[in-house]
Amino acid sequence: MLQLTLIRHALTEWNSSGKFQGHSDIPLSTQGQAQARSLGKRLVKLGNVDLIYCSPLRRTVSTAQLALPGRELRLEPRLMELNFGQFEGKTMAENQQDAAWAQWMAEPFNTATPGGESYAELRRRAVAWMNELPDKGHVVAFTHSGTIQMLLSHCLGLEHPRWRKRLFLRPTSITRILVKEHEVIVERVNDTRHLPNESGDPFDD
Repeated sequence: MLQLTLIRHALTEWNSSGKFQGHSDIPLSTQGQAQARSLGKRLVKLGNVDLIYCSPLRRTVSTAQLALPGRELRLEPRLMELNFGQFEGKTMAENQQDAAWAQWMAEPFNTATPGGESYAELRRRAVAWMNELPDKGHVVAFTHSGTIQMLLSHCLGLEHPRWRKRLFLRPTSITRILVKEHEVIVERVNDTRHLPNESGDPFDD
């Protein structure tokens, strides 16, 4: 059986200020660094880890390095967040002033952001990565909320393009998927028990 643990990166200043990050390479905030260290104490209890994958962006790499210091990381571009294109670095209020925003929001799953990509493209690359994983062992992946949402949609057979807006994933949250032959079980989602005082950020990264 394959145990797949998906972890959203810790907090950044752009998360706190409500800015779209996407492929922008933003470092962790001081609070985010503390979150990652708390996550590390929790991961010790999850048992043996065979492989660790990580989106190559700084916020995910730093989260992994602080949570699991000294461990080998396999950088995987397919685990990156949605490329928000021209919407990156701006808040939702700022983007809502852009006519392109309304066009994208009308069909965000199949429509690419200006200069970016669609959620359908994100799901294809994330699922392609998942399909290449070994059949057994424990794999941990440090990634992003959009990527985790798309993997969950694949595992649960959810096709409606707007379902993802109903699933919020907090910084350093743990989502766990079990795969045995052709059976997929989502064991936990958005688990942040290692952050008892964490309120989460109000925005999707």
